[in-house]
Amino acid sequence: MTGPRPARYVEAHSALNRPLLAWYLLAPAAAEAACLIAGLAFGQPWFFVIMGWLFVPVLICSSLLYRNWPTGIRLDEAGISIGAIGSDQAARRTPTVNHQSRGLFTCPWPAVEGIHLVTDRAELRQMKNSPRYYTFTNRWTAKRGMSHCNIGVLASPFMRAALVIEVDPAAVTASEIRPARFYDNYLHGYFSRLTQPRLSPVWVAPTRHPEALRKALDAVPAVRAQTA
Repeated sequence: MTGPRPARYVEAHSALNRPLLAWYLLAPAAAEAACLIAGLAFGQPWFFVIMGWLFVPVLICSSLLYRNWPTGIRLDEAGISIGAIGSDQAARRTPTVNHQSRGLFTCPWPAVEGIHLVTDRAELRQMKNSPRYYTFTNRWTAKRGMSHCNIGVLASPFMRAALVIEVDPAAVTASEIRPARFYDNYLHGYFSRLTQPRLSPVWVAPTRHPEALRKALDAVPAVRAQTA
């Protein structure tokens, strides 16, 4: 007689909470639409000039939304997966560091060395600023001193809760992530820099349903054994 099977949990688009959608989808679209309508209604060309000024902020917002769109979480009998869990092509993709969420990262339960949920706002802010969690899913370009991108860290802007997984890097399955060049225009003393990927021993994925995820984790025997 076999023991109980681990609980199954699937959370697609786990980064897309209300603040992220409001700021990166609705606000830019509303601003551009308002300028367009005002320009046509009043016949004032400077409304179209404002639309041009908004191009860069809209581009940044759209890019960050695109980077976070695929992120999801899946628990099954074999282990835990984060990234583009809804795509059959995810495991075969080779995205650059700024689009690593389009890949797939899977850790079998025996290789999970620790796992917990973070909901404290102060701790989430510390994670964003810590070099241990530097990633391009929550920032537009490379931060000063950021020499590499932590692969497996899919932290998002406006993240209200995060699943943090300590893994054995030698035992995980991860998409091949390629480096990307970021241009700083000498703002930090250099014109451009090639940012390399580095597989992180600590993975991070945002969640919109921390209590449901906590309940699913509690039903996994491997997790119960760690917390016992």
